[in-house]
Amino acid sequence: MRKRTIRSGLRFMIAGIVCVILATFFHAQISNLLFAGMADEGKLTFLGFFLGWMLSGYGALWTVAGFVQSGPNSDRVRLAPTFLLLVSLVILFFVLAYESMSSPRVPPLQPGETINI
Repeated sequence: MRKRTIRSGLRFMIAGIVCVILATFFHAQISNLLFAGMADEGKLTFLGFFLGWMLSGYGALWTVAGFVQSGPNSDRVRLAPTFLLLVSLVILFFVLAYESMSSPRVPPLQPGETINI
C-alpha cells in the first residue's frame, strides 16, 4: 500500500465533490460572479458535473492503484485528515440537499407587482 498515492486519489475525489457541490447549489452565484447569462448558467452546471465526475473517477482509480501497489511503508503520510475531509464534504452535500428541499421558496416579484402588508 502506498499512502501518498492513496492521499493523492482522495484529494482528487475531494476536488470532484467540491465541483459537484458548487455546480448543484451555487451555480447562480458563480454565474453572476463570471458575468454569465442564463444560458451560460446551464453550461456552467454541466461543466461542474462533468469535472466532478472526471475528478472523482480519476481519484477512485488512483486510490485503488495505491491500495494495490506494494512498496515500502517507511514514509510517514497521514491519511486520516484527508479521509475526514472527504467524509465531511459528503455530509455537507447531503445537508445542503436536505436544506434546499425543506426550505420554503418565495417567488420573486415581477416588475410592477406590489406587496400587500
